[in-house]
Amino acid sequence: MNDLFIAFTGSLTTLVICIAVGFICRRLQILNDTLTSGMTDLLVKVVMPCAIFMSLMRPFSTALLLESMATFFIASAIFILGGYLGIALARLLKASPSEAMCWRFGVTYGNVGFMGIPVVTAVFGYEGLFYVGMVMASFNLLSFSIGIRMFDATGTTKINFRKIFAQPALIGTIIGFVFFLTGLRLPGPLEDGAALIAGMNSPLSMIIIGALMAKASLKDTFTDLRVLPPNAVKLIVIPLACLLILRVFVNNPVMLGVIVTLMAMPPAAATAIFAEQVGGDSAAATRLVIVGTLLCVITVPLISLLL
Repeated sequence: MNDLFIAFTGSLTTLVICIAVGFICRRLQILNDTLTSGMTDLLVKVVMPCAIFMSLMRPFSTALLLESMATFFIASAIFILGGYLGIALARLLKASPSEAMCWRFGVTYGNVGFMGIPVVTAVFGYEGLFYVGMVMASFNLLSFSIGIRMFDATGTTKINFRKIFAQPALIGTIIGFVFFLTGLRLPGPLEDGAALIAGMNSPLSMIIIGALMAKASLKDTFTDLRVLPPNAVKLIVIPLACLLILRVFVNNPVMLGVIVTLMAMPPAAATAIFAEQVGGDSAAATRLVIVGTLLCVITVPLISLLL
């Protein structure tokens, strides 16, 4: 059997166990909204930036520099094209305005942070996480500019550049990239501490996802068949198209594997967050995210068979 398939299956099974722990803890009231919110802030503002920063602590090479730039622009192109694919899907299936908003964003932007980092770390290690930083930089720049306007029916939303560049993950990427370019390194104890914090990313993110799932109505989630078409496009069509096209141009198997894996991630949690902010159908958006997260446990290992 394909070694990569075994690696993906094993790592995703491990992560699902962490999701189950978060789900059970939330249902047993060990975790509540306040604790989950605090854990999310810790993950997004401290742990995730540390993980990305540590992934960039590698000796400089021109090849890596060119690959990082290529990864950024490839991811940006995929995100932009994904937006048009989401629009076409919404029109084809005659989605309501509130559905169309969620579908466009969910099809375009995957959960490259909460889900992507743990999966890539488990399968490809820090070598793979190097490329995740570039994809996340593109994600932050586009999702908080073009992406958030997908939820604006009036077209009057202004792009908040201060908010975009204040994203901790983007800051961690920029600082880490400076260290990569200059060859700077943290003193031993500081680097060890940062690495220790970065190691919290996988279990913490999965526990949070499980806790968030526990708040949703499972009956409504699993009976809403409308969330299946956008998830099929996000989890199957887009990563397969990326694989077929990029394997012609990308020679580095780790770079190719990371990009395809990240594009196979389920709709981003920001889908529900942005829908809530603009008064959209946040419940439908949440169902879209939850179903996609569960299905990716099956689809991602299957796609890995083609890598």
